[in-house]
Amino acid sequence: MNTIELFESEFRNPNTNYFILDTKGKPGDHGDVDFISYDWSPSKYNKVKEGDLFLYRRPSKASETRKFYFFGAGKIIRIKKVNEDRVRGIIEKALPFERKLSPEELEHYTWKFKKRGLNWEHFFNQYGMNLIVKDDFLGILGIAFKHDLKVQDAKLEVSLIQQQQRKNFFVEDHVTEQKRRVGHKVFADQVKLNYGYQCAITGIRLKEFLAASHIVPWSESKKDRLDPQNGICLSTLVDKAFDKGYLTITTEYRILLSPVLEKDVILHNLLKPYQNKKIKYPKFAPPKREFLEWHAEHVFKRYTE
Repeated sequence: MNTIELFESEFRNPNTNYFILDTKGKPGDHGDVDFISYDWSPSKYNKVKEGDLFLYRRPSKASETRKFYFFGAGKIIRIKKVNEDRVRGIIEKALPFERKLSPEELEHYTWKFKKRGLNWEHFFNQYGMNLIVKDDFLGILGIAFKHDLKVQDAKLEVSLIQQQQRKNFFVEDHVTEQKRRVGHKVFADQVKLNYGYQCAITGIRLKEFLAASHIVPWSESKKDRLDPQNGICLSTLVDKAFDKGYLTITTEYRILLSPVLEKDVILHNLLKPYQNKKIKYPKFAPPKREFLEWHAEHVFKRYTE
């Protein structure tokens, strides 16, 4: 199923309205729970009705990178009163984006509901809710997805996102015909976001060359599989070197190369400039020292064979 098919009945309904909803991503904060419910004050904004569709936006003040981003969509299926000036929208058809959309990725998108101007300042409503048009809803979905949507996978991803936000990082092995690393996408998306989509060692920014590397491997600790502090954003070559123990990161966040690298002159020369350099240190969910200690003890190749 693709995104058009998921919202097909709403698209056909001429009474459907479309919105951007800002959310802070903190469960319990004003009753907002990403992909589950959304609270607002009808005295400030009373245009949303049952059956409307929305895009999720994390505003810059709540963003891990201090830049806003779009990360999902859904439908307000029911609205109930919380108190005299607060209502709660219950969400269905929750749809996490295949990839989060930063301001840079939307720089050349032409919005239909409002003219943007030279920058993003004052473009979005200060109350955190923006009425947009159907073309914008479809346009953002088109940028966010490159592949067909599997509804079952979307439901599972929402569940794991909720679990991660509650700081429950445990994931059991999921066995079908073969073991699947269920939850790795949720882990990887958050880790890459925390590092601003930049390799912590080389500084590479092209998303196609970035990986979210577990410090304590997936196979070694079920209770830490979703923990973003058990991850580092690395470019693909460095990720492989870290995964196989040809480099490690000290508890002072400095890079330590294995002497085994000297057996391969080309690889050693590629990685040598980073020896003892400090990694890019994220403000949100930096690597836990206990995980780095584990990697240095159990993965890092300290001696040549």
